[in-house]
Amino acid sequence: MKTEYLERANRIATDNVSSAQQVLKDTLGLLYDFSMENCETESFVRELKSLATNLSNAQSQMSALSNICRLVVSAPDKLKPEEMCPYLDALLRRVGDASSKTAEHALRLITDDGLYATLSQSEFVLKSFELAADQGKIATVYVMESRPLFEGRQTARALKKMGHRPILVSDASIGAFITFIDSAFVGADAILSDGTLINKIGSYSLAAACAVSKKKFYAVTSVLKYDSEKSANTFINKEESTHEIFANPELEVRNFYFDKVDGGLVTALITEIGMVSPVSEIGKLNAAMREMYG
Repeated sequence: MKTEYLERANRIATDNVSSAQQVLKDTLGLLYDFSMENCETESFVRELKSLATNLSNAQSQMSALSNICRLVVSAPDKLKPEEMCPYLDALLRRVGDASSKTAEHALRLITDDGLYATLSQSEFVLKSFELAADQGKIATVYVMESRPLFEGRQTARALKKMGHRPILVSDASIGAFITFIDSAFVGADAILSDGTLINKIGSYSLAAACAVSKKKFYAVTSVLKYDSEKSANTFINKEESTHEIFANPELEVRNFYFDKVDGGLVTALITEIGMVSPVSEIGKLNAAMREMYG
């Protein structure tokens, strides 16, 4: 396999800043380009499956990536090598359409002069506020900075560029601002079979603060994020480099990127099929994913 593809795969495997949706698009783009150049070689199927499997394992917390890579791994058993590129192109277009369709549903919950909260970096959330700005709905958004990699700063810059009024706050201070907001919008890295939401660390704090203050907490996401094989009890949170928090050999430091948010704290999941309750309607995600992606 060419060094070019290995280098791109390594960048995707170690990308801890981009949104889950962007990582998914980058993965499909890589698999498409690889297929375009190598579909006529003897090693094509083996290398394609290996590439997809390794990327899925490297970003194991991202259910959409796992689901797509599972489809790609099984596709060569049903399709001819020359059919893989059109198949991957169709997947990429469908994935690209998901954020726009989801944003149209989320748009109904965003009002002009509204006050909201978010964290980390979600393409689905940003697309929702982009549509709102296009319609003249200008909002104030409290953005948690999302340590240790500070993706929230990128989100704040993107919101300001759209014309919104982002206010960057520390993760720990969200409780001090929760009474100011109308509702919170976050993305999702995974939705587990019991309705548990997996998202960037700080999501639980924001959801709990919303619950106490009787504010609505929405996850703007895709049915492709549904993971039928994991629940809150079986989800394993991967530890990351402690140096991202504090490089001091005298102290014990732990670093997790992801939070588990009980479905009962989530007002609704906003997806390309509309609003879904993570408590009573979770089966809709599985059915929709099978219908849309096979």
